[in-house]
Amino acid sequence: MTLEFPISNGEADYVARRKQLRKQRRLRIFQRIWQLVFITGLTGGMLWVAMLPEWQLRSSNQIEIEGNKLLSKETIKKSLSVQYPQSIFQIQPQVIASQLEASAPVSKVSVSRTIFPSKLTIQVQERLPIANSTRNNQQGFLDAEGVWTAAKAYPSNITKPNLTVLEPTNRIFAQWSTLYRQVSQSQVKISQVDIRDESNLILNTELGLVYFGTYKPSLFSTQLETLDRLRTLPDQLKSKSFNYIDLSQPTTPILEMNIPSKDKSSETKS
Repeated sequence: MTLEFPISNGEADYVARRKQLRKQRRLRIFQRIWQLVFITGLTGGMLWVAMLPEWQLRSSNQIEIEGNKLLSKETIKKSLSVQYPQSIFQIQPQVIASQLEASAPVSKVSVSRTIFPSKLTIQVQERLPIANSTRNNQQGFLDAEGVWTAAKAYPSNITKPNLTVLEPTNRIFAQWSTLYRQVSQSQVKISQVDIRDESNLILNTELGLVYFGTYKPSLFSTQLETLDRLRTLPDQLKSKSFNYIDLSQPTTPILEMNIPSKDKSSETKS
């Protein structure tokens, strides 16, 4: 005698769902295995491609330098910390730019990669020397922003600036960029700027030494205009001379006269 146990609709649905879940689980496992194999193969392929000679920097000949005027291309290339051979994909442009800005007299560096053919293009903005300056007994140059660079960082045949700056040793002159802009626009030729004394800016000009007192940008513009009006001063004095011009009060310039010894003796007798 055969016994039959009827299966309810609820039990049939439960069995079907279990089968469906097992099928979905096997499918997900298969998908993960396939993804892993694909990613591993793709990564291995990319590494293999990256190591091919066509995708490597093998020498500095694959580096192009743009924007340089004072520094030679070879000098800039020697300042780079790039090892050869190296995959173009391993090059970090920002790291190279930061390193070059720290080691060479450049204010801005832009580095771009070209995949094929593999090369680097480096654009530089050099720091132009506008004034001679000595720090710690070492000759160097200042740029328009006040950044000091040792002279040895530039080619030995560089044309030296006509302007010399005497800087303080115990402080930073934060207003240099403003002062230089005003000095460069002066109608009177200026050969030396002495900013060692915070209370008295001294310029060596074509008219002689000029005292300006404490540097104030707005006042300094007026002082330079007054100095320009004093251009004919040496001709008027003719044979007489003076030690310096005091323009601390630009409305009332003061000339510190250089009295010859004969005149001093005559004044004493009188």
